[in-house]
Amino acid sequence: MRHAWLIIAHNEWGILQRLVSALDAPECDIYVHIDKKVAQLPMLQAGKARLKMLEKRLDVRWGSASQICCELALFEAAAQNGPYDFYHIISGTTLPLKPLSQINGFFEKAGGKSVLTGLCKDEPYQEALKMRRYNLFLREYKSSDQLRKRISQFMWKSGIAVQRILGIETNRGMDFYKASNWLSLTEEAVQYILSHKKDILRTYRYTLCGDEYFVPTELMASPLRDKVINSDVYLKREILRDTASVFSLTELPQLEASDYLFARKFQG
Repeated sequence: MRHAWLIIAHNEWGILQRLVSALDAPECDIYVHIDKKVAQLPMLQAGKARLKMLEKRLDVRWGSASQICCELALFEAAAQNGPYDFYHIISGTTLPLKPLSQINGFFEKAGGKSVLTGLCKDEPYQEALKMRRYNLFLREYKSSDQLRKRISQFMWKSGIAVQRILGIETNRGMDFYKASNWLSLTEEAVQYILSHKKDILRTYRYTLCGDEYFVPTELMASPLRDKVINSDVYLKREILRDTASVFSLTELPQLEASDYLFARKFQG
């Protein structure tokens, strides 16, 4: 099987190199997007896999359509060297918990179907907020500058409140699905998504966290609906009901005993 690993990264270069090394195999091509805000690019190395860092880097901001644009850019870059059996969108702070041979075996058993995690219908309130309102002023929503952050969040909340009062709603009649933005798509699914790129960018331009909605929604409304598997392959700290927000490398041996294929987020 041929795999395209599409990595979105903005920090933790040691973890990123460890991830690249774990995926370094002849059947793998690795594509890395480093956030435009990063001044000094990491020096990544791979010996067996083809490693490509995207030259055109985007300024990715939490919750905004820039996340969707980043994923589409990675799909496009990889598709130029396809076809692949699977395109995997993965975070740069993710590490595999199983050997690559076992990971390949899982996707072989998928039988040519795309693998999404947490595929579901969102709560009506969350869907209305994120998908059916114009979510503005998100650029500084998670800014490290506290003043900019407070202003951005105030403006966003004000905009949502005004839309509720006036009954303003977008994306009427659409049936939305949600899943993790860390996913594995077949060649067929990626080509379908890319063929609808213009419509996707228009539909999800003002959504909040639209990267969790656009792929599952588009696929579930397509002829590929029956070629989607819902399978949880990512271990997150929240699953363990732990108060910490990230994993450390010292925990890796313990995590490798789990049934999950990957764990995120790592720090260290």
